[in-house]
Amino acid sequence: MRHFFTTAISTFLIVLLFFIQSKQSFSQTKSDSVFIIDKIIVTGNEKTKEFVVLRELPIKTGDTIVLQKIHSLLIEARNNLLKTSLFNFVTISYNTIGNIISLQVLVEERWYLWPYPILEHADRNLSSWIENRDVRKINYGACFIKHNFRGRREILKIKTRLGYREQYSILYQNPYLGSKQRNGLNIEAAFFRQHEIVYQTKNNKPDYYRSDQNYILHSFNSNISYTYRKHLLNSHSITGFYSHHTMADTILKLNPLFFYPDDKNLTNPSISYLFSRDARDSKVYPLKGYLLHFSVSKQWLLTEQNKTSINSSIGLISLYSKLFDKVYFGADMKGKYTFNGDYPYFINKALGYNDFLRGYEYYIIDGKHFFTSKMNLKYEIITPRVKKIDFIPLAKFNKIHYAVYASCYVDYGYVADGRYSDTNNMVNASQYSAGIGIDFVTYYDKIFRIEYSINKFGNHGIYFHIGAPIFSN
Repeated sequence: MRHFFTTAISTFLIVLLFFIQSKQSFSQTKSDSVFIIDKIIVTGNEKTKEFVVLRELPIKTGDTIVLQKIHSLLIEARNNLLKTSLFNFVTISYNTIGNIISLQVLVEERWYLWPYPILEHADRNLSSWIENRDVRKINYGACFIKHNFRGRREILKIKTRLGYREQYSILYQNPYLGSKQRNGLNIEAAFFRQHEIVYQTKNNKPDYYRSDQNYILHSFNSNISYTYRKHLLNSHSITGFYSHHTMADTILKLNPLFFYPDDKNLTNPSISYLFSRDARDSKVYPLKGYLLHFSVSKQWLLTEQNKTSINSSIGLISLYSKLFDKVYFGADMKGKYTFNGDYPYFINKALGYNDFLRGYEYYIIDGKHFFTSKMNLKYEIITPRVKKIDFIPLAKFNKIHYAVYASCYVDYGYVADGRYSDTNNMVNASQYSAGIGIDFVTYYDKIFRIEYSINKFGNHGIYFHIGAPIFSN
């Protein structure tokens, strides 16, 4: 296990050095030809305000650039616009007259209004739901989402969801406040209630309690976030979060540590800071670039009997690079450290939820601290291409892009905990897995993955996923 961990870290550092060196080599290219950006013409933006497009460009009118940098700047500009999720296609071209450059930015907008029915599984992941075959774990309802509200990249979302986990929520997001579009605001409120919950983890699997007559858990969550983004790649966010949870007396008897002993109500306010630097070529399925995240948070756990505060931090680094023609490498390392206090079971989550190791889809590994390292090697089977589907009448849907990649991967993880480890042998021990897969990438940020994985214990199988294989958003 130690050899595996050392190998994983060594490989990651070698690739990191290779990635940095390749960037340094590229940046040393010089040219004496200096050009001035005379004008930038934006077309195709029927709904989107022009300032939204211009805000995402790394160049502006009046800038001076050397000719050999124009190509890389236009690639960056196209990637930035696609990462807004406002456009299906972006084409940027330029003309030169003497030392004057004129840019033409052509965008093809997406469909922005989505009133749609909800029919989804309610398990931790699709593979887990398929294994359990519990038809009661289905959510249904309706959702209204208006992307690019008022043409300003705002989002308005209203959701009514019934079924396994009821949810009633509203969200408003505006990334471009102020005259320079550097400030962002996110406001959200949601109410949840459930007839069935996981009340403990035993043998690395969830134990459920269900009552068809009564709701077992009621939760109210709300948050407000402020984001400052002066530079295109960097952002700083401060989030205030408030939640209140009420559980049934039965859960307190089954697991006294679900909240705290003798307390069936938990109030959980928190405040956090997040720094992010996103230099990837895509936020959905990146192949080049890197992503850095670092956050610190303080939360309070308040009940009638207890008043506790807990500090924690989370760090993430993801790297993506093209090694050879059609061959790509991706890796990330993520860790969480809790500085003080013991979590009640309800929020003592590590791997098996939003973060998990491939090959461990059926398991939960709870704990205060965790570390993961994931590495992918991809081969481009079908080069990204565009196809027109004539029988679809709407222009925003009849032109699609798609690509297919084969991948092989290795995952490593470690969860540390001293409170719940007695009945869960995956805690305080190295976990690792490997496998192969096929990724199908298409428009509207959709990724479909089929993977065959084997883990440390020899457990193996075919798993289905929707979304990127390592951290994407």
